Amino acid sequence: MKRLYIFIGLLFSLTSCNDWLDVELDNKVDDDKLFNTAEGFKEALAGVYSSMSKSSMYGGRLTMEYVDVLAQYYNSNSTYEYWEDYDYENSGCRSIISGMWNNLYSCISQANCILEWADKNAGVLSESDRNQIRGEALALRAFLHFDLYRLFAPDVKWAQNAEGIPYNKEFGVSLPPMYSTKEVVQLVINDLLEAEKCLQNDPIQNVVPYMIRTSTSAGDVVDKAAKDEMDKYVARVNLYSVKAMLARAYQARGEYVAAVSKAKEVIDSGKFRLLEATSIDQSENMVDLLFSDEHIFSLRNKELSTYTKSIFKETSGGTTALRMEGSYNLYDGNQDDFRYSKWYVDFDFIKYVPDSNSIFTTKVPLIKLSEMYLLIAECTYDTDPDEARRHVNMLRRHRIRGNQEGAGDWMYLSREDIFKEMRREYIGEGQMWFAHKRNRLNLSGGLTGTIEASDDIFVFPLPDAEIESGNRNER
Repeated sequence: MKRLYIFIGLLFSLTSCNDWLDVELDNKVDDDKLFNTAEGFKEALAGVYSSMSKSSMYGGRLTMEYVDVLAQYYNSNSTYEYWEDYDYENSGCRSIISGMWNNLYSCISQANCILEWADKNAGVLSESDRNQIRGEALALRAFLHFDLYRLFAPDVKWAQNAEGIPYNKEFGVSLPPMYSTKEVVQLVINDLLEAEKCLQNDPIQNVVPYMIRTSTSAGDVVDKAAKDEMDKYVARVNLYSVKAMLARAYQARGEYVAAVSKAKEVIDSGKFRLLEATSIDQSENMVDLLFSDEHIFSLRNKELSTYTKSIFKETSGGTTALRMEGSYNLYDGNQDDFRYSKWYVDFDFIKYVPDSNSIFTTKVPLIKLSEMYLLIAECTYDTDPDEARRHVNMLRRHRIRGNQEGAGDWMYLSREDIFKEMRREYIGEGQMWFAHKRNRLNLSGGLTGTIEASDDIFVFPLPDAEIESGNRNER
């Protein structure tokens, strides 16, 4: 009998409608029993989100750790020296790269299992539950494949017919076919368009997540309970995260009008808002370090603070695994920039280290509203530079104290300004290296001070096991 590995040590009651919020690795469950109820399907989805949140995936390696090392954000110790040099043939690098590959495809396999049983046991699900479950699983499958493409394949704009990655659409297939980069991105878009249809009645349609409050005898308040309730809509795939994923995919293949259209659907929905100064000017336990009102899709991980301290915080011996020494120059020394004043203490990066009594559960943002503004700026710069400038200025109004009314708006915007703003924004989120890749931008670093953009640094080698067992071509 097939078995699905899932995470079921739920911190929330199984009677809750959102069991995916906090889950722990525990048991194996026979999938014919698991998928016999709607709750079982929700537990299976919880397992995928939990896997994705771990330090071996988006809670570390695929965001603030190795992928951001590749973006040359840090001065690092010997643990990361081969990554800084893009020496992917180093045995330690190859091992970690294989782990990334295996973990991403493992989550895809879990999503495919859910989709298979949503067809096989459709009778145990209401129509609305089945649409929701299928929509989330399809979107996760697309999201994970898209990141595999971004890590392991050449950019589709420069090499449409180059070998991409296997796109796994069925559970239990040991050797899914290899597709070209063009085909992979199309398959991602196909899954996302189907997910978008499935999620038309997503629960987020009925709420504005950042407006959620807890009712008390003293009135409606923002507290931990309110933020936990908010996460029921954004700490998972929702309709607008699918639209944002589509914006990314259309941008990837150079369809900028379509990308901008999807990004504007997210912005215009009113479900998310850019950071307000009132979210920062708070007592320590109320400070919103992660700008959670902007989260379109994020993952909760209560171990995140401990893990990030282990790599970013200076030890008693004065060493740090990953050290941010360029933050002053990155933000032009502007203490009015909330990112600079709140994400750094000396050389320690504390974006993921909230106050011990914080009302916010530690999360890693996978897609934020700010990205939609920057995506529009990047996509419209050549055709409508004023539109690009408006969106960058709007973002900066919500990043720099005293600039809310536009007193510090830029009158001129260069393409370099857009990418510098991305660099300020994306630290710890694993997006900057991909921005360099899709635009063939050089990076700062190396012996000469400049690292030339090329597939040698932007394309991971396939794991040895994939080449040996799958009869794939070595790259």
